[in-house]
This record gives sequence, structure tokens and C-alpha cells, in this order.
Amino acid sequence: MCQKHYAYVRIFFPSLFVCLIIFMKYLDVVITLLLSLLLTIGVGYEDTIISVGGYLFLALIFLSSKQWLKWLFIFPIGLIATLYFQTGYIYGHPNIGIVASLLETNKREIIEFLFAIPIKVWILNLILLATFSYYLIRVEFEFKWRKVVFVSGCICFYFSSLSLFVSHCYNSTEHYIKQIDALKNSIHQSANWHILKAKPRYKTYVLIIGESMRKDYMSSYGYPINSTPFLATTPGILVNGYLSTASHTAVSLPRTLAISHGLDLHPVNNIITLANAAKMKTIWLSNQGFIGQYDTAVSAIAVHASEKKFLKKGNFLTNNTSDYALLPLFKQALAQPYNGSKLIVLHIMGSHENFCDRIKKDIYNFKDKDLSCYLSTYNQTDTIIKTIVNDLKATQDSYSLMYFSDHGLNNVSTIKGKTQLVHGDLYKQNYEVPLIEIASDIHQHTMLNKQISAFDFMSIFSNWIGVKTAQLPSLNVYQLPQNKKIQVLSGNQMVLFKSLKNDPDEIIQR
Repeated sequence: MCQKHYAYVRIFFPSLFVCLIIFMKYLDVVITLLLSLLLTIGVGYEDTIISVGGYLFLALIFLSSKQWLKWLFIFPIGLIATLYFQTGYIYGHPNIGIVASLLETNKREIIEFLFAIPIKVWILNLILLATFSYYLIRVEFEFKWRKVVFVSGCICFYFSSLSLFVSHCYNSTEHYIKQIDALKNSIHQSANWHILKAKPRYKTYVLIIGESMRKDYMSSYGYPINSTPFLATTPGILVNGYLSTASHTAVSLPRTLAISHGLDLHPVNNIITLANAAKMKTIWLSNQGFIGQYDTAVSAIAVHASEKKFLKKGNFLTNNTSDYALLPLFKQALAQPYNGSKLIVLHIMGSHENFCDRIKKDIYNFKDKDLSCYLSTYNQTDTIIKTIVNDLKATQDSYSLMYFSDHGLNNVSTIKGKTQLVHGDLYKQNYEVPLIEIASDIHQHTMLNKQISAFDFMSIFSNWIGVKTAQLPSLNVYQLPQNKKIQVLSGNQMVLFKSLKNDPDEIIQR
């Protein structure tokens, strides 16, 4: 037995040594391949990983022959991609929405984002950092035909995921800068509304702008959990088919609340300047951040209101303020005497990530904590709308309230019974949001099944407040023509809504 075991040992250890030598010989190739895959996934091109990841692998092999090239060229691009990994893994490749979110967020939202990142993403990010460091320090492939290899490396890099990443970063930032410049310029411009007729139907108009609420999780739109009990039963008009302009707040709202055609934007002609031109008193109440009148897409519109109050100032000390804190401010605005009609806009945090931080209590307590808190934010928004409607009724004046959400979310979790809802632009549910009107003279609960684009919201708004202008048609949701070829802003381009994928809602398990 001993001799037999000794024979096994004599065979095993030399074989192990040979395997180790072979592994060390090809370790640089394995590391480079792993680095290519992680970088491609991390910058948001997982769907085309074989092609763009393959080109990156070849580029990293060919360009490793020159140390100065690695450090001056690959290092800075790879470092930015490594830092982008968590965002890219969850939200995808750079687009105007992601750039706007990164630049307009406050420190509290950054901390919330970091704490919400799954542990596996942190682990993958650390592996990427380790492989990238190893590549820069140790990997160096020698080639005989250096000029040919260099040119080949550059060609491969041009078609790689990192090249796409750089291109999307540049284009997205360029689009964002154009948007911000247009919004900044609008602050100092006078709206050129040509009012043909102004005859408001109601004494008080209330516009509530929700956040990250997709309609298919609302019981008022058929979800089996009673997430919006008030909206599911109260008299009103619910549009089943309203589509947001874009999938991120900073891109969606400027194109909803002002005249816009895709990437083209005319921010000075917005809901506030239109209401001002109609001699209405305009009041903007917000639980979203206000860094400065020029800093965010929404604050650049809000600044035109005759009165504006922001609960958050966008600095490090910004509190996690509940949407309920807006209710006393609303009652004060409602009580202000005014001979004409008033427009009161409330911009709430609604269902903004992280969901559990938005609510006082998780009222469902389901196993799927993320979705349980998400539905609780729906119930909270529903309660806030109910309270506002009751306050409006108490005045005994005529009123109309309109509610919509800026965009939806999609589920990126691959685990059954567990959700992770995030921003995205690849699914229909990123754009399918509620549009609801409740008014003192609406006495029935009506569901209107009709696809309507938020790019037409200015026409809806104009009709709602009883104003006709030379700049745009004044049409209500019934009068808008049926459009089966609605386009939405996905990434940096307009795409057909019907071409997007489907992300079905998740039914909670207790």
C-alpha cells in the first residue's frame, strides 16, 4: 500500500507543478480576459459582451507591449470605467439621464445609492480593481511586428466597449450641457406666450408631480395588492396609457413641463410662465432638492413661480424630509386670498430610491423588503393625495387636481421573489406612469384606455387651466388624437415605445 501511495505522490506532485507552470504561463491571458469582461459589464454593454468585449480583450493584449501606452492611454479610461462600474452594472451605459442624475444629486442621495448597492456588485468591483491593477503592473505581451500590433490594437480599441463608453460619455455630457444652458438662458428670458383666450374653469388648480411610480403597481390600475385605495375608488379620470417623455427626472420633467420635441427643448415656455401669462397665482412647493436656481433642470422651471418653497437645499445637511411635511405648506398656500385662480404645484419625493427611507412605516411587511417598501410609498402618496383633496373640498371652492409620475422603474433582480427596482430605459414600464385628474365636478370613476405621450402634456395643461395660445393646441385627454407610434427618449435618442421590452410586475409573496 505504501509503495502504491508513493507512486501516486510521485505522479501527482510533478503533474501539479507542470499545471502550475502552464497556469502561470497563461495567467496574463486569463487576467486580461477577465478584465475585458468585467470592464464591458461595468460600463453597461453586457448585451453585446461577445463583440465589444472581444475587441477590448484583443486591444488590451496588443497595447500591453508598451508600458507608456498603458499608463497614458488605458489607465485613465480604465480608471473612469472602474469608478463607473457600480452605476453601469445597475443602470447601464452612460446617457443624458445618468449624467444628469450624477451631476444634480446631493450628498445624501449619493450615500443612499452606495448603501443600496448589492454586495455582489461590490465584490465584482473589487475583483475588477485587482485585475486592472495586475494588468497595469505585470501584464506585458511581446510581439515581433510592433507597428502592426500597435495599429491593430488601436483598431480593436475603436470597436471595443471602452471606446463606446467614451463616446457615450461625451455625447451624453454634450446633450446635458446643452439642456442646462437652455434652462439657464430661460431664467433671463421672457416667455413669448401669445394668449388667445384665458378662462380658467376652477378656482384652484393643484398639480402633484410624483416620482418613480409605475402604474402597474397601483391597485387603481389593477394591481392585486391594495396599494392606492383612495385613487382606486375616488371619482376621477385615470389615463391608462400615459407615457413619460424619458426615464430620469432631470430629463423627463423639462420635456414634460415645457414645450419640447425629443432632445429639442424650449424651457422658457413652460407651465409656470403659461399660468403667469394667464394672470394666475403660481406657487411651487417641493420636497426635492434645490441647489440653486441654475443648477437643476426642475428648479430652473420652478424659479418662475411667484412663490416657491423647497424643503431641501441640496447640501450635506439635507434631511430625509417626509412628503407629509408639504401638507402644512399646501394649506397655507390654499388659504392665501387671491381674486383669480391659483396654480399650486407639489413636487414630491414619492417612490424615489431608497424606498424604505421615504416612508414612516412599512405597512405591508412582506418578505420582499424592497418591494414591500416600494408599495408602501404608493400608499403614502395615495394618502397625501387624499388629504389634499379633502383640504380642497373644505374650501367649498371649485378645484381640479392632476397627478402624474415623472417616470417608472424596472426590476434588475434575477432572484425569484426578490425585486430590485432601478432607473432604466430599456423597458416599457420605465415610461408607463399614471395620469389622474380629480375635480369638484367629476363624479364618476373613469378609466380612459388610450396611449398619450407626455410630450403632449403642455397641450393637456393648457386645456386644463382654460388657456388657448398661438404656440400649441389646447386639447384634453379625450381630444388628443390616438397615436400608436409614440416615441420616448431612451438614452440619447428617440425610440418607438412599442419596440421596448416588457418588465412584468412582481406579485409579492408573504
